[in-house]
Amino acid sequence: MAAGDATRAWFPEMLEELRERWDKSMSWDSVISLCTEMTEFREIIKKVKKIKPAKFKCGHCAGNMVLAPVSVRSLLFALKKIGKVKEETFNELDKDWKSYQRKNKLDGYGNIKIKKS
Repeated sequence: MAAGDATRAWFPEMLEELRERWDKSMSWDSVISLCTEMTEFREIIKKVKKIKPAKFKCGHCAGNMVLAPVSVRSLLFALKKIGKVKEETFNELDKDWKSYQRKNKLDGYGNIKIKKS
């Protein structure tokens, strides 16, 4: 296992899959589904490569680190990284996502926010 693989958010295989599957006409619901699929793909890659979760310790607890799911913004940054979108398009998509997220009361992963009482 390469150093850092336990905490890696995007593996090269995921970036290649994103490169093949990205379509600028995707709806936000489709993008959210793609994020879910990328999260699942990351877990498959880690299982196949036998990558164990990172360990962490603090004064109160010790355990395995769990990576957050792939967020929509993470996917947008990955698209920019692999050259599928240019800076201007990235900024437009990011702004549109924030607007869609606010309008539909979604968290960064596309889930409906639950109000805490």
